[in-house]
Amino acid sequence: MTLDKDDIYDIAKAVVKVIEDKDMIKSEENDHASKKVELRSLKTGDVFKAAGYEWIVLNQRIWSQTCFCIMKDFLDDTKPFDEHCNIWKSSSLRQHLQSIRYKIEGNRHDVLQYMERGLLALDGTMANETSSDKVSLLTLDEYRLYRKYLEYPTKFPGNIEWVLLTAVSEENRSAICAVDACGAVKQCYCAKSFNIRPVCTFRSDVLVEKVSD
Repeated sequence: MTLDKDDIYDIAKAVVKVIEDKDMIKSEENDHASKKVELRSLKTGDVFKAAGYEWIVLNQRIWSQTCFCIMKDFLDDTKPFDEHCNIWKSSSLRQHLQSIRYKIEGNRHDVLQYMERGLLALDGTMANETSSDKVSLLTLDEYRLYRKYLEYPTKFPGNIEWVLLTAVSEENRSAICAVDACGAVKQCYCAKSFNIRPVCTFRSDVLVEKVSD
């Protein structure tokens, strides 16, 4: 088959287009990589992306080289804390959050650090009980401490409370603390459906994508 000048010209244009497209993709990949920063470089209140979610920096713990963070929005589905009891260690929600842990860590099991979580109840019972987790919830004291960074996510309409780690009492195993859309702390039945906002402690040297202000 003999190619005329027009055929040769069209083939040449197609080759040039392929090369340009590859260069553009490579440039976009390099631009994306250049946006990665070490988590330690962010300050309290900054937002970054990890594992398909956006997270808010709550506390840079310099001495342990870790960063305490909370998911900016809620998880997609509401969940009960547990059907029967406000004990975090045996709760169905604790088990459910393991899937988030595996999604964040992937093949790198050092991305998240274990956190010792105090299970002190609202009425002062359970004072000596703790739990060690890589994915957890805010305690009531932490909510009070970081409240100014914790608006109710506007992309989730409605008045469904988001659940905290803090039980109301050891004597009343059906009640758990939660935050309503106005920011007020409420006592709720642990088997109702809650919005879920996980917290994690990341290694401060992991590379993340900072979200612009």
